[in-house]
Amino acid sequence: MKQGTLAGRTAGLRPSQRRRLEQLCHRRHPLDGAADLLTLQRLGAESRELELPLTLVVDGRGLARLLWVGPLEQSGQLLEKLPGSQRRQGSDWRLLSCCGRSKQLQPGRQEGIVGLDLAPQFWLRFADQAQPGGNWPAQLLTAAASAADPWQLLEQGDLAGLCERDLLSLVAAPATASPGSSGPGSGSPGRSGNDRAATRPGGGSEQGQRQSSAPGVERVLLLALTPGDRQAAQRLIGELEGLVRSAGAEPVGVVEQRRSLISPQTIWGEGKLSDAALEARRLGATLVVTDRELTPVQARNLERLLDLPVSDRSELILDIFAQRAASAAGRLQVELAQLRYRLPRLSGRGLSLSRQGGGIGTRGPGETQLEKDRRAIARRIERLQRDARQLGEHRERLRRGRQGLRRFALVGYTNAGKSSLLNALTRASGGAPVLAANKLFATLDPTTRRLDLPDPRGGPCETALITDTVGFIRDLPPPLVEAFRSTLEETLEADGLLIVVDLADPAWPEQWRTVHAILDELGTSTPRRLLGNQIDRCPAAELERARSLEPDVLFASATDGLGLQHLRQALRHWPAEPATK
Repeated sequence: MKQGTLAGRTAGLRPSQRRRLEQLCHRRHPLDGAADLLTLQRLGAESRELELPLTLVVDGRGLARLLWVGPLEQSGQLLEKLPGSQRRQGSDWRLLSCCGRSKQLQPGRQEGIVGLDLAPQFWLRFADQAQPGGNWPAQLLTAAASAADPWQLLEQGDLAGLCERDLLSLVAAPATASPGSSGPGSGSPGRSGNDRAATRPGGGSEQGQRQSSAPGVERVLLLALTPGDRQAAQRLIGELEGLVRSAGAEPVGVVEQRRSLISPQTIWGEGKLSDAALEARRLGATLVVTDRELTPVQARNLERLLDLPVSDRSELILDIFAQRAASAAGRLQVELAQLRYRLPRLSGRGLSLSRQGGGIGTRGPGETQLEKDRRAIARRIERLQRDARQLGEHRERLRRGRQGLRRFALVGYTNAGKSSLLNALTRASGGAPVLAANKLFATLDPTTRRLDLPDPRGGPCETALITDTVGFIRDLPPPLVEAFRSTLEETLEADGLLIVVDLADPAWPEQWRTVHAILDELGTSTPRRLLGNQIDRCPAAELERARSLEPDVLFASATDGLGLQHLRQALRHWPAEPATK
């Protein structure tokens, strides 16, 4: 009965070589020892003949489950060959590697990361032949992901002596044989001053962070290219952490780098990516999120070097929008944006995109599955664009029915308090309150309410319309702006735009400028006015800072109801004349 699987670089093996390697998969290793010496000696002979490293994966019963031919480069290729589920956790594997022609027994950085993903009890590495005098060099390693080197040397010596070591003592050894390893918070030696070690948001020990994760919650490592200004870098990372939490995941660490020259292939340097791969294993991260948009080639290169799934900031925002879309119109626009984003990123992902046969009586290799998928997505995009145009026409008919009433729109950075302000201003109208939550992009669909504007001289109230729009964010993905253009028309067609900022956020001036830049990009000439929210929570200096940027700024607090009456009176006389449509 065949126990193990032969995988790796097996395409060029002769039948006799393949047969001998498969026979090694049938040999059993002792339960109370590290490995069978004769099997490893034969493995060394095969490695010397092939001039390739060979690795055996042995389970707790001593059965060889996998024989990998060639270097360990991608952990996913090995994990899919191993039996059972949850292969990353609770495994009792032993790794037995013949290093081939290499004279260096210590694993390389990428090879060590693959070994961490397999999570073996120990890793026995040895040369492909004995030295003069009969000594066969070997090393016994155990995982030490908290140190600068992912693997810690337990013992080195002759292969025969290490094979006879008691298995129970080997398992207990890492608990007492790590006096030289650094703690979880120690940085790697040699890291330059422009790079910062990964840290866990919120602090605390690694064990406590692992226990705090709810079951099924994605653990995310943030990969950021930060500016020289430390405060600006912290704001950018904080915003990315907020996006990850809004998507329902947990940020467990950050890896930063400041680079003057950006590599077009990977953006980050390969040394820093190697540190990020090791940090992801140390923190138990299952996904890496970057702070900038990646091209399809850059995304594939990062996934290859990190050996983990990679999402960029744009994909993260699209995922949040997909979760928040409640109405049919919102779901339509989100799907359109997602398809536009994913269409150029289809190439070369997975075996399902392999080339198909041409059929009987035809020439050539036939149409590829990739071409079929692209054509199907193009047809779906065309249909969604048609539906989006119909949605825009429907909204135009609604706006024509509202002629005669002045219209205002609340615009601003996401989580600036626009929905809370709408609820506070229109609470007396009796409408259902809009969802207001302390999270990014809590609401997507525009909501319009009637707003009563009192006359300070005692005259009749004037009725106007006020609309809560989708929040903005820096570097808003272009597919998202294009897909939500019909919704943003509510902003473009208003008589006045109130740019809401959270004065309690130190980064509100940058957010205010970002909103102006997006409005300019949309081509709107509607009058704008700054509205400072959360005046009950901000320092007094922020009020003067807002007045210096815009003298006619309005102040209010949506939570405490401060300044709302003055805001209504100011809107009654602003703008003086409705914008020409």
